[in-house]
Amino acid sequence: MGSCDEAEVRLMRDITDIIVHGSATPPSMDIGVREIRRWHIERGFIDVGYTTVTRRNGIIELGRDLDGDNDVLEEIGAHTYGFNKNSVGLCLVGGLSEDGEPYFNYTCHQLFALRNNIQQLLEYFPGAVVGGHRDYNSSTWCPGFDVKAWFYG
Repeated sequence: MGSCDEAEVRLMRDITDIIVHGSATPPSMDIGVREIRRWHIERGFIDVGYTTVTRRNGIIELGRDLDGDNDVLEEIGAHTYGFNKNSVGLCLVGGLSEDGEPYFNYTCHQLFALRNNIQQLLEYFPGAVVGGHRDYNSSTWCPGFDVKAWFYG
């Protein structure tokens, strides 16, 4: 995730939370960071709000990189109001049925990649808590599953 070593990353920001999101898209929408970036900019963000986006095939794309150095961990995201300064936001593409209802439709590739991504981040930020967006904002169902039970269970 960039050219920093572990000690440099720890000095940049105090990460206390790793927050998982869903893109709120049906399985027929195979999108990535480029499309989500466009949506977020259209909503007034300065860039995509997430640290990474995991596509349906399990490929992880780097998200917010305001200075263009490919080090997304130094960037404060825009994904969970009140928690952005000390968190990273990981987005899984999916989370809705074709009718637009909340639906767990993430692929095994995504979940495998997400688990590996989280484990790598926990090496950089030991003690960070892993949770879903809904654990930080009770008015959302995002990402559509209990991340804590899935990860820690």
